[in-house]
Amino acid sequence: MVIQNYPRTGTGETPFKLAYGTEARLPVETGSPSHRVTNFDEVSNIEGLRTNLELLDEVRDRAVGKMESYKEKTKLYFAKKTRIREYAAGDLVLRDTEASDPANQGKLQPNWEGPYIVKKVIRPGTYKLNYLSETEVPNTWHGTRLRKFYQ
Repeated sequence: MVIQNYPRTGTGETPFKLAYGTEARLPVETGSPSHRVTNFDEVSNIEGLRTNLELLDEVRDRAVGKMESYKEKTKLYFAKKTRIREYAAGDLVLRDTEASDPANQGKLQPNWEGPYIVKKVIRPGTYKLNYLSETEVPNTWHGTRLRKFYQ
């Protein structure tokens, strides 16, 4: 007979334990005698449940710490894959059409439009653009949505 474990969260704890402070009994344990059932002592069980409830906040805090650690590791993993693109005022760039006009997307549509002139660097990674006719492009643009234009 195979006993299936309850699903565990990313913190290694079951949702039942995070909610109630103790592990639930498996359905198999209710029908057939197991070590847990045959050695049951009501007094020590009540004391154990009280102890588990007292320690529940620590279990939850540890679970929150593990979740935060996991999120930080995930963020660092994906941050390694991003390339920061730096442009200076006067550079020619292409603009991502998905960012400029999300409704005009299709398999055969161009992915980039332009060229545009970088008018001003607002802060690292954020740029103000001009058309080649020197009129200003509305909004600011993030460097991930721009690509250097080579003539």
